Formats: sequence, C-alpha cells, structure tokens
Amino acid sequence: MTAGVLDGRRVLVTGASSGIGEATVRACAAAGARVAGLARRTQRLRVLADEVGAAAVTADVTDAGSARAGVDEAAAALGGLDAVVNNAGALSVATVAEGDPEDWKRMLDVNVFGLLVITQAALPHLRSAGRGDVVNMSSMSGRRVPNAASGVYAATKHAVHAITEGLRRELHPDGIRVSVVAPGLVATDLAAGAPATAARDRLAGLQADIGLAPADVARQIVRILSEPPHVAVHEVALLPTDQG
Repeated sequence: MTAGVLDGRRVLVTGASSGIGEATVRACAAAGARVAGLARRTQRLRVLADEVGAAAVTADVTDAGSARAGVDEAAAALGGLDAVVNNAGALSVATVAEGDPEDWKRMLDVNVFGLLVITQAALPHLRSAGRGDVVNMSSMSGRRVPNAASGVYAATKHAVHAITEGLRRELHPDGIRVSVVAPGLVATDLAAGAPATAARDRLAGLQADIGLAPADVARQIVRILSEPPHVAVHEVALLPTDQG
C-alpha cells in the first residue's frame, strides 16, 4: 500500500472495533488519511485509535439519534468528512423455519437501517467538502444466495447493492462517488459472534480455514478512495482463491 495516497482525506469508518472495520481504519491511517472509527465497543475502539492516531467515536448505528450524533462528532474531530465507509454488519445463519425474528430484525437494523442513517447524516458534511466517497460493505451474498440458511442475511446484502445504486444516481450531481465492496469469506469474528446453529459453525470454520485477511479487503477500500476524481469504482468483488 502506498503511503500518502490518502493525504488530507478525512474518513469515517463504521464497525471499526474489529475485523474489516479495524483493518480499514489502520489502512486508511497508514495511507495518510485522518480517520474516525465508529463502533459500540468503546474500549476496543480507543485502543485502536491510540495505536494509529485516529478519533474514537462510540455510537450505535441502529439508533438514529446515536448514529447522527456519532457522525457529527467524527466530522468535528476531523474538521469535516471526505468519505464514509459503511462497514458495520450483523450476521445470523439459519433457515426461515429455524430463525429467530429478533436476529432478522438485528440484521436489518444494522445492515440496512444503520447504513442509511449514517449515510444521511454524513451527506451534509460530504457536500460541504465539494466531493467525496460513500463506500458500502456488502458481501458475495449480496450478489447471490449461497444456501438456504443464508437467505435472510443475503437479502440484507442485496438491499445494500440496491441502496448503493440508488445513492449513486442521487449523489452523482454532487460529485460524490458511491461504491460497493462484496467480499467472499473473510477471517473475522462475525460468524463466531452469530447465534449458534450448525450452519453458523460451518461458516465460521470456513472463514478460519480459507478466509481472506481483513487487510485484503481494507486494501481495496483504500484503492477506491485513492482513485482520482474522474475515476469512479462502482463495485469490487473479491474472494479467496480457495473458495472456488
């Protein structure tokens, strides 16, 4: 990764306390950006922020008031915003017959509602900057449904793709680029932290065995943000070679 490619950029990353979000904070900071990490887990976030010189913002993307306040706090800490990376995510892997409605609601609240509220709150700051980027974290499951147990999760990620396309049309006149990143298996704790099912355990095992490193995904996000203003990256889809 080239140091300095994001010099002067002010980047907000949600879901920043672990996994892809943590890796993205590290990668953007290493590339020269001023970064704010937003998450619910305050202690983990502060440790990360201290290590890389980022701003730590404690907020819950499923609470509209908390999310809006968090975005404004990040913008104040950074002196504005040039980019927002909507990375916060929730996962449950179960068939509809076996699923818990509370798990469905949690996925919708984090993966869809949270992305919308964070983006809406960030737009005035991005418009003030004159141009900017919105990067939405989806999944290969947002491009196809991998199995029956992943259907509801995949639905939330299909929604991310649809919202991204709508935002791209909406924000094009403002010079704000909108991109979606769709990784396959990644070695994070997302599945391990999901409600226990046999399908969850299989997924967690595959993530650990063949998953991409979170830094692999973060590197693509830095690339998107570092493209010159006349280049818009609509989608990056990536998966481990062993995923097949």
